[in-house]
Amino acid sequence: VASSGLLADLLLELERISSSEEEEDDAINVRAGPDSMTPLHYAAACEYVDPATAAACVTALLVQGRANPCVLDARHRTPYFLASHEKVRDAFRMARATLGEGYCAWTDNAKVGPPLTLEALESKKQKVVEKKKRQRARQKEKKLKERAAAAEMEQRRAEEEERQKREEHAKRVRDGLQPKTTTATNVCDYCQKVCRGKRRSQMLQRLDYVYCSSDCVQKHKRELMASAALSRLGG
Repeated sequence: VASSGLLADLLLELERISSSEEEEDDAINVRAGPDSMTPLHYAAACEYVDPATAAACVTALLVQGRANPCVLDARHRTPYFLASHEKVRDAFRMARATLGEGYCAWTDNAKVGPPLTLEALESKKQKVVEKKKRQRARQKEKKLKERAAAAEMEQRRAEEEERQKREEHAKRVRDGLQPKTTTATNVCDYCQKVCRGKRRSQMLQRLDYVYCSSDCVQKHKRELMASAALSRLGG
């Protein structure tokens, strides 16, 4: 059933019932379907239309049609029991506020929630809006904190990387090696030659360095020994 025009059709039918000679109460509360549900049951169930249209139909049936919200279906359920959406439940409660407590046993038989005035509904909507604003503000604050934490972590990582580079450079200077001229890992630490086709783990190793040939190993070894000898002599 399309929601467009449904409410208008319902209002026309309610007007026809009210102007006809048939008993209005019997017509508006007629039962149908496998569960012997009234029109108010079907409107509350909101199975074929959107919640807003269902809520408008509930209002029309109660306020204009004077439907009985206390009627039970074959499964002993009131129309309000079938109202799964908040808009539909609010329509019942607003009808209760409009029709008054003398209309029926709203609480005991119809099982409808407390009356809801238009002012109270607007206040309720405003509270929902404010709650959503607070949630968005908390989410924004959380994202800002996460970004700040990520930026701080990145800064620390960069600072640590820079510290390690400085320490590595200082160590190379102490060990008589020239600063690295490339970022490649398969480069000889002594002569700076890139060993193509080899991984760093496949190169000759001594101490913390790798070499392209045994000649470079020996040259660096002799330089380190000479430097150590000079240090012992105070030179």
